Amino acid sequence: MPQLRSRFTTFLSLRWKIIAPLSLVLFAVSASLSYINYDNQRRELEAVRASSETRSERAAAEVVTQLGSQLETLANLIPNLSDVHDALVLGDSAALQVHYQRYWSTLHFNSNLEQVLFFKPDGALISSWREDDAREVSPTLTALAKRVTQQEQPQRLMVCNGTCLYYYFIPVLDNGRSVAAVAVAASLADAVLAFRRMTDTDIAIVAPYSALPHTDLKQARIPVLKRRVLAISGGAGSIAMLQQIQPGTTKTQKHMSAQYQNRQYEILPVALPNIAMTGNASMLIMFDRTNDLRHLDNVARRSIVVGVTGLIISELMLLALLWLPMRRFTRITQTLPLLGQRQFDAAREQLARIGTQKIPDELDIFHASTLELTDKLEDLQTRNTAHADELSKLVRQLSRERDFISGLLDTAQMLIITQDGQGRILMANAYVLALTGYDYVDLHGAPMSAYFSLPEQAHTLRQQISGLLHSDGASLRQESPLRCRNGELRDIVWIHSALAGENPEDAAILSVGLDITELRRVEQQAHYLAEYDALTGLYNRHRFQEALQTLLSHVAEQATGVLIYLDLDEFKSLNDTAGHSAADNVLHAVASQLQGMLPTPALIGRLGGDDFALVFTHLDAARAIQVARHIQLSLGNIALAEVPLSHKVSACIGIAEFPSHGTVAQELLANADLAMFRAKESGRGSMHLYAPDEGLMERVLNRVYWVDKIEQALKEDQFTLHFQPIMALADHTISHHEALVRMNNPVGGLHAPGEFIGVAETTGLIRGIDQWVLKKAIQALAEMQRTSPLTKLSVNLSGRSLSNQRWLELLQYELSHSDVKPSGLILEITETAALEDIASARVWMERVTQLGCVFSLDDFGVGFASFDYLKQLPVDYVKIDGSFIHNIVSNHDDQLFVQALVQTAHAFNKQVVAEFVTSQAIVDLLVEYGVDFAQGYFIGEPKADWHV
Repeated sequence: MPQLRSRFTTFLSLRWKIIAPLSLVLFAVSASLSYINYDNQRRELEAVRASSETRSERAAAEVVTQLGSQLETLANLIPNLSDVHDALVLGDSAALQVHYQRYWSTLHFNSNLEQVLFFKPDGALISSWREDDAREVSPTLTALAKRVTQQEQPQRLMVCNGTCLYYYFIPVLDNGRSVAAVAVAASLADAVLAFRRMTDTDIAIVAPYSALPHTDLKQARIPVLKRRVLAISGGAGSIAMLQQIQPGTTKTQKHMSAQYQNRQYEILPVALPNIAMTGNASMLIMFDRTNDLRHLDNVARRSIVVGVTGLIISELMLLALLWLPMRRFTRITQTLPLLGQRQFDAAREQLARIGTQKIPDELDIFHASTLELTDKLEDLQTRNTAHADELSKLVRQLSRERDFISGLLDTAQMLIITQDGQGRILMANAYVLALTGYDYVDLHGAPMSAYFSLPEQAHTLRQQISGLLHSDGASLRQESPLRCRNGELRDIVWIHSALAGENPEDAAILSVGLDITELRRVEQQAHYLAEYDALTGLYNRHRFQEALQTLLSHVAEQATGVLIYLDLDEFKSLNDTAGHSAADNVLHAVASQLQGMLPTPALIGRLGGDDFALVFTHLDAARAIQVARHIQLSLGNIALAEVPLSHKVSACIGIAEFPSHGTVAQELLANADLAMFRAKESGRGSMHLYAPDEGLMERVLNRVYWVDKIEQALKEDQFTLHFQPIMALADHTISHHEALVRMNNPVGGLHAPGEFIGVAETTGLIRGIDQWVLKKAIQALAEMQRTSPLTKLSVNLSGRSLSNQRWLELLQYELSHSDVKPSGLILEITETAALEDIASARVWMERVTQLGCVFSLDDFGVGFASFDYLKQLPVDYVKIDGSFIHNIVSNHDDQLFVQALVQTAHAFNKQVVAEFVTSQAIVDLLVEYGVDFAQGYFIGEPKADWHV
């Protein structure tokens, strides 16, 4: 039995399953009875409390009413005294004061009067009987006395200021007219004492703080209620108790609670009777609830004790009644595991020890049934052992045959499935399960068409399989998609063959499948790559040209259109500086921008490394130029994290119309390409519309010629430096030189910069020339400074190298690995290059100047710069363009410009250099204007040897 219990994570005896619910029922009954008893007691106490509060409220109202009745009697009595009445009629104050000595003590001590006031008909006070000597009364009393005289009606008034007085006013009549008014007043303290005697309960008269005169601050206060005590029974103890009122009970409940000296109190606010009042006073009745609450707690405790005691006694009785029967039941059930363990003799022996009762019950029937079950199980065990031996032999034989066939099927890298005559799967080899991801349980018995064909092909497959069953020795070849469990589609070629079988449940169809998915994928990829660019997904050149030819063949139907040919600017430089990954991202971004164009291009393709083409139909030349400008703006908006900020994406654009510029795709592409080359001659971001008569082919050939020459010269080091002297006009001595680049001509002589610099700038090869010049210039400067340490050398720097990080790194490397003084290296940049992006140029120039080099602003005056830029750029020299110097002797405008520039430059602490100085007259004029340096053929021609 313990072993069987260990099979379950949790085990609860039947004995406790019976006892536990019954215990819960008993507990619920006991708890309910205890609660009902407690609730009845609570309700009785609530009823008693409510009755007590009602009586107290009535008693409070009654004592105030009795006080009013008493005052009414006295008020009617006093004026009717003969001598008092005569004095009132005469308004004799002295006589009334004589009567005060006679009557006041009796009225004050026996009748508890606090004041007797006599008023004239106009409300003026005639005389007053009171303990103090005060002669003044409040305006409220005066006004009320006047109203009583006029209306001849008695009035009541409560005045609760320093104390709470109950006033009763009556008119005094003589011969049918009002001649005076009498007011009698008693303190509500008398009512408080009367209430205490009547109910044996304390009461307090309270009023708000605002009613308290500023001169009297001695009255007790109740901070929580913001009230002051005017009168109270119980003395200081009652005041202290009221000051313990719990704050949370003052706003949300009818009663207020307080705890004082281990006793519980309830305070009931009660309004004073409906009488005119000043001071907003009210009554607080104080009930001591300590005994009631203690009685309720005692009832609750007794109920719990009685309930728990009854529950325990009931549980013990229940346990005693169930213990023996459940123990016998447990012993019988403990024999059942022995039957499972085939210990039949032990089971009989244990049942015999349990025995039976004299008066049988259900447990005796259970005992007899268990004994009968033991005999039957033992007989079945004997017969099963014999059958098991025979089956074991058959199983071993079938296992050997099965293992052979399964091994044969599972090693084949093909899908092998057998079906019955209804197309249901009987067997699937391991390759099927591995390829599809289905379990054998999923496939076995399922229709093959449900798993190994698409829904729209399932019906056709079932018909073909059915036809195969009725053919003699035929087979069926079929190709269909297969959807795997993960949703992947595989292409399968099937061979279905009919099998001979006599039993309808035997395999009727053998299906063998070959997975050709990879073969199809390779075919599709090859087809895609034959027509599309792998990086951008656009048409490649071959497919674009085919589509363009198809479009041109229908040009008569589609009217005219344009071909726009783009070549990205400085893409090779970007590839070299930022890497292939960044360049690929730029190409992908450009393709995305072109695909989002409006109007939508009819064709779009990537024709080469950085070449793109777009075809628009129903577009004339003017509209095409607008579209080309829009393309330039779109490309300029491309910003990628891996692309340097200094590199702005742009393109040179060539435009060709059709059919006027070509009706054959190859011809139209060639003409658009020529127009693009013409645009590149104008600089980055340019565009050009093809014109047949502008000699573009000759320019392209010339451009190609010089590109080859420049690349070859860079590769074979065919460039050389010549040095032109620059003279200081202050002392007519050579201050420094300018290094000028030349290209060696293999057939002899030199190529001037004007022949190749333009092509180098448009193709981006100028960066390579800049780097070559920088290296050679620093080497030459090092040699110069060894002879003359203060020698300086000026070097021209193209706009393409401006903000180029690699050029800056080269400068740092060359300066650190040479002995030159960086201050001797003057870098000349053109005004146009500096102002193209002045913010970036200034940052880049400041980084160069931190290395110690200085800048010269070349060709100043030919751009659009204002003199204000001289202050913004960190240049030390300003070189006036030669166009202002060549004719300065005879041109008055040039003279004015040079004078203005010299004055401005000197104001900014910059020195001025004039180039193209060709005569002594120009030198004299420059000296007169204050120019600092002069350069030109008159000073000295460029020479290969700087010593000359």
